[in-house]
Amino acid sequence: MLIWAEWMHRNNMVLTFFTVFISYFSLTLILEAVGLSNHLAPSLLLLPDLVLLFVAYRYWQPSSAFAFPLLAFGLSLTLWSFSLPFEVIGQLLVHLTLTGLAYYFLRQIRIIRVQGKGVKMQALAYASVGAVFTLLGFGMAWSLESLFAIDRVPVFAHFLQVSAILLFCTEFLLVEKQAEQALWNKALLLYMIFSCASFLVILISPSSFFFIGLFFFIASRLVLNTKQFASYTLFIVLQFVLVLCGISYLNLPELTLNNAIELLVAVCLALFLLQTLLENERFQHSFEYSQMMLVTIDEQGRMVHASKGFLEVMSCTFDKLKDQLLSSYLSEESASQLQKSAAQGQSHFYLPEIRLKTFNQRTLSLSLFADVVDGKDKHAQTIISLQDISDKLMLTQALSEEKELLEVTLSSIGDGVICTDKQSRITYMNPVAEAVLAKLTKEVKGKPFSEVMPLFNEETLEPIDRVADNCMAQSCTLGLPELTCIKNHLGLVFAIQDSISPIYSKKGQVIGSVMVFQDVTESRMISKRMNHLAHHDSLTGLPNRLLLLDRLNQACKRADRNEHSFAVIFIDLDKFKNINDSLGHDAGDVLLKEVSHRLHKGLRSCDTVARMGGDEFVILVDSIRERAHIHTVIEKVLKTCSGEYELKGIQLNLTLSAGIAVYPDDGVTPELLMKHADTAMYRAKKINKSSYQFYNSKLDKEVEQKIKREAELVQGLKKGQFEPYFQAIVNAKSFALEKLEMLARWRKGDVIKGPHEFISVAEEAGLMNKVTLQLLDKAMTSLVRWVTVSTSLQLSVNLTADQIIDDEFFNDFEALLKQYQISAKNIELEITETSLVANLDEMRDALERLQDKGFSIAIDDFGTGYSSLTYLKYLKFNTLKIDKKFVDDLNFNSKEDDLAVVIINMAKSLGVSTVAEGVEYSEQAKRLAEAGCSQLQGYCFAKPMPIEGIGNMVELGTVMSQIHKKLI
Repeated sequence: MLIWAEWMHRNNMVLTFFTVFISYFSLTLILEAVGLSNHLAPSLLLLPDLVLLFVAYRYWQPSSAFAFPLLAFGLSLTLWSFSLPFEVIGQLLVHLTLTGLAYYFLRQIRIIRVQGKGVKMQALAYASVGAVFTLLGFGMAWSLESLFAIDRVPVFAHFLQVSAILLFCTEFLLVEKQAEQALWNKALLLYMIFSCASFLVILISPSSFFFIGLFFFIASRLVLNTKQFASYTLFIVLQFVLVLCGISYLNLPELTLNNAIELLVAVCLALFLLQTLLENERFQHSFEYSQMMLVTIDEQGRMVHASKGFLEVMSCTFDKLKDQLLSSYLSEESASQLQKSAAQGQSHFYLPEIRLKTFNQRTLSLSLFADVVDGKDKHAQTIISLQDISDKLMLTQALSEEKELLEVTLSSIGDGVICTDKQSRITYMNPVAEAVLAKLTKEVKGKPFSEVMPLFNEETLEPIDRVADNCMAQSCTLGLPELTCIKNHLGLVFAIQDSISPIYSKKGQVIGSVMVFQDVTESRMISKRMNHLAHHDSLTGLPNRLLLLDRLNQACKRADRNEHSFAVIFIDLDKFKNINDSLGHDAGDVLLKEVSHRLHKGLRSCDTVARMGGDEFVILVDSIRERAHIHTVIEKVLKTCSGEYELKGIQLNLTLSAGIAVYPDDGVTPELLMKHADTAMYRAKKINKSSYQFYNSKLDKEVEQKIKREAELVQGLKKGQFEPYFQAIVNAKSFALEKLEMLARWRKGDVIKGPHEFISVAEEAGLMNKVTLQLLDKAMTSLVRWVTVSTSLQLSVNLTADQIIDDEFFNDFEALLKQYQISAKNIELEITETSLVANLDEMRDALERLQDKGFSIAIDDFGTGYSSLTYLKYLKFNTLKIDKKFVDDLNFNSKEDDLAVVIINMAKSLGVSTVAEGVEYSEQAKRLAEAGCSQLQGYCFAKPMPIEGIGNMVELGTVMSQIHKKLI
């Protein structure tokens, strides 16, 4: 299709070229044949000239100007070959030259009008073409006269006439015809009639005819539309051509050279005047029909013209505004601004905002542009352009509010905000960021991000560079690395966290970055503290169970990798509970701190000491090649940590027990190693205080047996297998039965177990309260009957220190007494000396409460606690029970045989009674009775008996045995 279109275009140009060629050639031959070449040829050649001008403008390209020389050369050669006179050929060359110049001028005028260069430029163009035609015509006329002896004056005049007609014809070609406009109307008809009537003027003055035609030409533009004006222009052009031909043919007075010059000048002037008229008309039309708000005011400020846009805004016609003061429709402030600006005499001024009141009672916000036209003239006018800025003001207000909201938001949030441009230079910081950096935005604006925000890692102190650059390069949000910190110019360090994101324009291009961060200095410190507390003991600062297990896991991995062993040592403080109860928990805490300090001091840096809770510590001895090293370490630890400690001015001798498990022989997991070390530690406690034991598989069996015994105890309680046995306590002189000590027995089928086989297990398992209550419940069934026989009979019950201070246990105890209606005076509570002094203050208060309720208190195993006897004056008790050890010593002649007597005498001084335990021989009984002992107890009088066996003795009121009979 493109090739075909190009071929048609080229053929179209060729066809038009040959059409023009044939027109010139045929007309010249015809005129020569009829003998009119001398008279009509110069004028009739205007017809092909017009055809050539039209064809070249409509169908030829601007680059096809070469066709004119080609046409001139071809016609000249053809006419010469037909032997035509050189005068005819010369006239043809003159016409072709004039047509070519007219074609060039036509193109330039069109460019000037399309580019809108104004009337002045067009005036210059018309003047220039007139001068060119004149000079060229004179040159050609002189050349023809020199070459062919032709009179130059007629040639020059004819040249100017043809130039004027061709120049006039260009207006017809340049008129833009509107397809929708009417081609015919009465005004066009009248103008044509007037033009035809002007032919009569030719008889008088041919030149006047042309001037009249030009007058009609200019006047018609005011009435006719563009299509009608183009038609009328063509009509006048043809009139002018006919007149020129008619003058030559009818022998009318020809135009002189002066007339020809006047005609050329008149045509140029008429075309210029027409363009001026059209420019004013276009301006007026554009002004009045413009949708913009335009208004023209005179020197007094009265409105002279108004655009359609202004009238629509004012909601009125121009008749209501004509000669009205523009200021009367403005607010007072706006009118004052307008008057001040106009009074300054400036040719241009601008008011950014005025208030205009319309006829429909609206008030508009407008901007005003004023242009004073010819300010030196007393009739100067001012063209005012108004623009509605209501939406702009609303948008500005909205943007201002949005900006204010954004600033308030950024200022109110607790996070720091820093913005950069594409070159990573600071553009904005909110107050939080300013506070952290201790600098204002204006101080750092334009500075590199890395200079303002020097980021680094908190642990490694390595700088964190190109954060903003990387964010923009990757076009994605980047989180700040963990442990990110910043150091401001004051040297203050802040821990920060969060992210940095790219900023995108509306076109989706990255134009900067924004970093949002939080000051997490305090929270990170709290987190570290919480992490430390989660992994360390709050009292001693040592690693806790959680951290120890982690280190044990790591130690297992290292041991497998490096093929070495490590040891886990479980340490427990002996009798720590007694220390805690006697001196208080604060003293116990001080002791734990001192022990942890000594433990940590005696170990290597690669070893770990941890507190498991209470008085239990665990040591991880890493990287062991020989088992002997473990002995060295544990002996060093025991030597360092055992010994004397001073707490509240009291010297304490502390011992430790330790159990050791070795990886991988005793376990391959942290849990198993801990369990086995704990088992070994309990074994060490039973064997020897302040000692240590290595784990072996036998310990597991002991633990299993212990668990089995605890389960059997529970089953025994459920089945009621625990029975009370009783041993008589008699008066040392009369041997009358005064007390019965309740002893525990466990009947398992036909087997009866003594207390040494299950009491310790029951205490460790926390079952002692239940065992005691079951024994009491069975004893009360008989005691209630025995007290009816002997009202002063007392039942002596052995209790632990924990039971003495256990309110819940005593509530159950008193409930049994109430159930069987037994008075507390018939009950004596026995407590060992060692457990009594463990917590002196608490025990004193408990014993006083019990005595107030009517219970008697006896101190059992007196003299075996190796403690200070000063406690006796702080406690209220009723009986001292002398341990069997001191009674046994009475049988020998030694210095120690007086200790029992000393205790008896001390009891007398305190006003309390004494009971000698373990009396087996009559000599012991006599000796103790002579020393003043109150009561005696032992095999000498009666062995422990069940309820059935002791019942007869209670009813008799005396103890009858073989030994007793000897004493009598």
